[in-house]
Amino acid sequence: MLDRPIRMGVIGCGDIAVSRHIPTIHAHPDAMLLAVCDADPSRAETVAAQYPMASVEKDYKDLLARNDIDAVIVATPPWVTPLITMEALRAGKHVLCEKPMAVDGDTARLVQETERETGKRVQVGFTYRHGPLLESLRSWIREGRLGAPLVFRLGIFDEVWDPEGHPEHYERLFRTMQHGSPSVHDGAHVADFLHFLAESKVASVESYGLKTRPEFPTSNYDVSVIRFENGDMAKVEIGWFLPHFPKGEFEVAGPLGLAVFDRFEQYVSLRTGTKTETVRLEEDWAASCFRIQLSKFIVSIRRDEPCVPGTEEGLQSLLLTKAMEQGVQAHLSRSDAKC
Repeated sequence: MLDRPIRMGVIGCGDIAVSRHIPTIHAHPDAMLLAVCDADPSRAETVAAQYPMASVEKDYKDLLARNDIDAVIVATPPWVTPLITMEALRAGKHVLCEKPMAVDGDTARLVQETERETGKRVQVGFTYRHGPLLESLRSWIREGRLGAPLVFRLGIFDEVWDPEGHPEHYERLFRTMQHGSPSVHDGAHVADFLHFLAESKVASVESYGLKTRPEFPTSNYDVSVIRFENGDMAKVEIGWFLPHFPKGEFEVAGPLGLAVFDRFEQYVSLRTGTKTETVRLEEDWAASCFRIQLSKFIVSIRRDEPCVPGTEEGLQSLLLTKAMEQGVQAHLSRSDAKC
């Protein structure tokens, strides 16, 4: 069991790595940032200038070849992530990879197989499942305080459309949409929330998609209805590339009560009868989620235990998002045929 700090490298120095992963490693008493790498070397150099202990590797293969690195965070586009993850595992590194872990089920299964073959650990970055808010919500559901069956209402609206004000962001997201609708990318978090809370297999998925601008390579607004084998149902909305967004929602309704998760106000509440119970988070929700995620990753490495969420959770989330996307594409094809 390792009793020293886990020595880490970061591959991919985009927004999520720079704003969240790297500061979290730097602040964690049991982690040490030793190297960074990005396809754009200037990004990595900018990061390294802020963290004196971190060196820059121009090629991620050189980072993976280093004997002084125990684990890596792979924060790259999802069509690249699984290939780097598998190379890292074969190089003897543990991996915390950003979600989704792949863009298709077959590739995700290859990552699982590589994890088993190498004996190294993979944690999938479903960051926002961690912490007391989601855990409180799951406890209320498990205790039967909402009754059954349950209705989940989830909405995620992100990635504002502003090609003139933020052209780099627009081009990056446009390329991402060429590899799948928002249901595959932001839908990964939603799918993980549903698996985490419903704890039931998916029985059916019905989805619809809409392009609000004809030049988009796929839909930028998706809505799905998901039925679970235990009788629960979910309505999911995911929207990108609009100039303004609604707040979104995260509610769970049952015959005995209503639970609400407000990630902006940082609380979950349970209303049953005339009583309301609330759990609030005083620190920044996202920062706490990243810190807890990294702590769990370090514990798994030190104890040589499976990561949670691991590749099985990553695969199940991906299969659900792909089912959503397939429904969206079928709907778009039908709509195009009528035009």
